Amino acid sequence: MMRELSFRVRSLGSAKPAIPEAGELGDWIRRHAGTAADLTTWEVEETLRAQGPEVWVPAAGGMWYGDRMLAAFPNVSEQRISGEFDLHTADISADCMTAAKIRKGCWWAVPSPQALHLTDGYFADEDTASEAVADAVTRVCRVMRDTGAAGHVLVYDGVPDAIDQEHFSGKRFLRFVPDAFLEDVLEVQRDLILSADAVPRLAELADSYTIRQVYVTDPTGEALAGACRLFDPEDVFCAGTAPETDQETYWKNLAKLRVCVRDV
Repeated sequence: MMRELSFRVRSLGSAKPAIPEAGELGDWIRRHAGTAADLTTWEVEETLRAQGPEVWVPAAGGMWYGDRMLAAFPNVSEQRISGEFDLHTADISADCMTAAKIRKGCWWAVPSPQALHLTDGYFADEDTASEAVADAVTRVCRVMRDTGAAGHVLVYDGVPDAIDQEHFSGKRFLRFVPDAFLEDVLEVQRDLILSADAVPRLAELADSYTIRQVYVTDPTGEALAGACRLFDPEDVFCAGTAPETDQETYWKNLAKLRVCVRDV
């Protein structure tokens, strides 16, 4: 009998879900009457509930959660820094408590300091401003862990800078960078997230860096087989970011991927 390999699924967050019809959202609002819940609360709940038991490590949030983070920075307006960072994190703490009630061991996907794209109108020094932003995001992450977050997937749309790399170390942070910056992230991180298209680069990367676990985003069977030729299948995972719609189906389909042993 042919033995197949299955793979654990790790969430890297979700796209902001499509807004439902007014009736459905109205029902949700009535159920949350008397609480501080808002549209972001609904987005947190919706994206996390779509991640069923087939998702080994769930993650609330996504790049869109940056709006909630920016709202916690009263010294930032239109992404411009105008003073020292003084955090207002009550809404973020409430989100984390909401997520923890839905899924235990839930991580959070949040924009990295780089991906917030803040400009400096106060410090008059690029390094000082970057340090302040990284410190503020670190403090937000600490608040989130204190209220239920298991860890953070830091989502990048560019290269991590040196200040950023200094602030986010340890097992509670996982950097998710574009494929163009895989070498940069491996300078500071042993676990690697990469796309199916980048799997052919794994052999070269493994020659130069110590890689512990591999998370292949939106993988194909061929990509998973390629990763398993270089790494123990126990260290190869399916990963992804759910799209705006049909998020539950997206996660179920990731969990269904199988690779025949003869293909490895």
